[in-house]
Amino acid sequence: MFVVSKSDLIASIVLFLIGVIFYFIIIPQEIVLEDEAVLGPDLLPNICILLIIFLSALLFFKSISKDKPNNKGVKDTDIEDAETNFASLINIRSGFTLIEIRRVFFLLSTILISILLFTYVDVLLASIFLIIGSCIVCGLKKIWIIGSLSFSLIILAYFLLYKVLGTAIG
Repeated sequence: MFVVSKSDLIASIVLFLIGVIFYFIIIPQEIVLEDEAVLGPDLLPNICILLIIFLSALLFFKSISKDKPNNKGVKDTDIEDAETNFASLINIRSGFTLIEIRRVFFLLSTILISILLFTYVDVLLASIFLIIGSCIVCGLKKIWIIGSLSFSLIILAYFLLYKVLGTAIG
């Protein structure tokens, strides 16, 4: 067994251990289960932690290899040249363009306006504004894509919150 990426190996072990600690110790101690709930309040945190544990196990297996890496025929100068070429590719662009700064500003203002609409007007209007505004700011111009995205996301959220979980917002 050989380590392909040491940072991925360490990150996967740390995430796995944190996930196990959260799943077996922190979530059962901090979330109070009541008899009246159809779905326990610990369901979503447990699902998220199990997903983190699964993904960290995948990262662990990705970061190790059974075969020894073959470095025959590769000289140290070739590796140094590749590193300097890669470093020069990274440092090509040093700043942000005006278009990127404007898009970030418009996206942040879209989120702020949707939060204000959520707080003071209506949940449905806020979600429609957030989805359509984000699509427009990010460059989607086809109206049928924007409409289908916003309609499908809102319908899926409705069915999840009202029909599956049995909760209501607003």
